[in-house]
Amino acid sequence: MNTKFYFYLFLFVLGFKVITLLVISYIGNDFFGGGNDSNYYHAYAVGDVDVAVNLWPILLRYLNELGFYSRGGVTFLLTLLGVFVIPFMVANLSIIKSSLLKNRVYWAAVFVVSCYPTLTYLTTDMYRDVSMVFLWLAGVFVYKKLTEVKKVFFRICLILLGLVIAYILYLFRPYLGFGYIISLLFSSLYSFKRYPFWLTLVAFVVLLQVMFSIGVLEPILNYRSIFHENMIGGSNIGLTFSSSLTFIAEVLASFVFQILGLYLISFSAVVAFILESAPFIFLLIYLVRNRKYSNNFIDYLIVFFVVYTTIWLIGNDNLGTAARLRMFSYISILIAFFIVYQNKMAYALKYK
Repeated sequence: MNTKFYFYLFLFVLGFKVITLLVISYIGNDFFGGGNDSNYYHAYAVGDVDVAVNLWPILLRYLNELGFYSRGGVTFLLTLLGVFVIPFMVANLSIIKSSLLKNRVYWAAVFVVSCYPTLTYLTTDMYRDVSMVFLWLAGVFVYKKLTEVKKVFFRICLILLGLVIAYILYLFRPYLGFGYIISLLFSSLYSFKRYPFWLTLVAFVVLLQVMFSIGVLEPILNYRSIFHENMIGGSNIGLTFSSSLTFIAEVLASFVFQILGLYLISFSAVVAFILESAPFIFLLIYLVRNRKYSNNFIDYLIVFFVVYTTIWLIGNDNLGTAARLRMFSYISILIAFFIVYQNKMAYALKYK
């Protein structure tokens, strides 16, 4: 499939999404039941609620105090980010400038991200997730630039900028900021290409077990308990992580249910598996099998994926929330896949 094919596919998807979003703006977006975070954010912004649980409602109230806030206006801005800006950000992160396939990869990435159902749904109201994806991708650009810049002064400036982004992400969602800063500062210590995959995986599992046994993971587990107390419903998985003997088995179950999407308890879960999880599984398998074509930027993406994903797999017990949390996990693997694909094709052409 050539560049024009993906470009025309993107235009088709774009037209379909615009029509769909217009319809949703008329009929509402309450398809799946449950609460709408945006109702709370709006209430805080206009002063009806005084308890802020993250940075997003604080920013909205600040806009309101300046006279620039409206729920529709914020939603429209987030729609522009989700529909237009974010797909092109991912595409720019996915290409290798010297690759002969960069134009094809660029439009393929734009098309794939444009088809992401959860991201599209989150543009229908002023959910914080779209703004977080945008900010996180800006942070990924910072690290990609770090792999290209050699001068010490500019590297220091980029690291400082990355730390600022990490702090803002932390205020939006603590484990997202933590995952970003760990990968920013320590991914250079890991090589996805050189380190044996299965040995690394076993070592990581052992480390997780030790951390659980000595209580390091207790704050995350305390956070998880919120779902059992306040989010009672069919979309909860019910894993408790209450025993050292079953901890690793439950982590594996959480991975299978939340990342691989195999907790198929409803029609929406089946649709999410087909459109989101199944493509991710393919990308992940391809990435592992072709890791010899990776580079330092992919090391960063893999470290982020492992750290961030592990935290939320242990800290979350709700499938609806999982669909939002795993956007960052899925997109990091998508970018890594495209880079490995280009490197592999370049190698094949070189030694053909």
